Amino acid sequence: MSDDFTQAFERLWVALRARWCDSHDLDGALAFTHDQVKIPFFHRIVQVNCAEVDRLIDDALSLYREKDYDCIFTLSPLDRPTDLGQRLQQRGFTAGALASAMVHAPTATPAINGAIRVELADEGEYDVWNDVSCRSFEHPPAMGEIGRSALLQPDVRRYLARVDSAPAGAALLCSQGGLGYIDLVGTLCEFRRQGVASALVLQAVADSVALGNRWTALETITGSAPERLYQRLGFRTAYNRHRYIMDPA
Repeated sequence: MSDDFTQAFERLWVALRARWCDSHDLDGALAFTHDQVKIPFFHRIVQVNCAEVDRLIDDALSLYREKDYDCIFTLSPLDRPTDLGQRLQQRGFTAGALASAMVHAPTATPAINGAIRVELADEGEYDVWNDVSCRSFEHPPAMGEIGRSALLQPDVRRYLARVDSAPAGAALLCSQGGLGYIDLVGTLCEFRRQGVASALVLQAVADSVALGNRWTALETITGSAPERLYQRLGFRTAYNRHRYIMDPA
């Protein structure tokens, strides 16, 4: 995959998180935190380009010790130095779950359960969308409330899937710089294994193409069931994002 895609993916991923989180300039990296909701979604260090690695690590550990949360580096192929993962492990960080940045390639469209209806959720339905999304991932409801202003933007589409009129799943599509990024694809537990996630993703892909995006992409855990689902829907791994974690305490 071209560097253009990697740059577009990383730029959009960072921009979307920056809407939700507090940002900290570590002079060679960007750190995200949030004092109200302490989950990995809100706490990451990204965009590393720093020659003073030990100083950066010390600053990062100090920040997350103050925030009382794990220090998590998420590294892409763009980050420098290229041996940063090894340097982090030498300092006591543990390699976390590997993530796949996946891009959609045109393929035959799988059949979708006719009982599932996917619709755009307008601003008046945000609370319903948030409830379904947070319950799907077992996130605290405050996560979506914090994200209200971030997600009620013209470049974000929020999707609700319904089964027999009952809300069953949620997802979003954010489009910037020629890339449509699909995120927070979740299904309520009582509706799983019925094709809800597939219907949500395929609708988001269709809309991304209609909007003229050059790429449609998403991120998931490498080797997971969601990754296998996305592969069946026409996604392939463009590159991996490595995570390194330490409890600063």
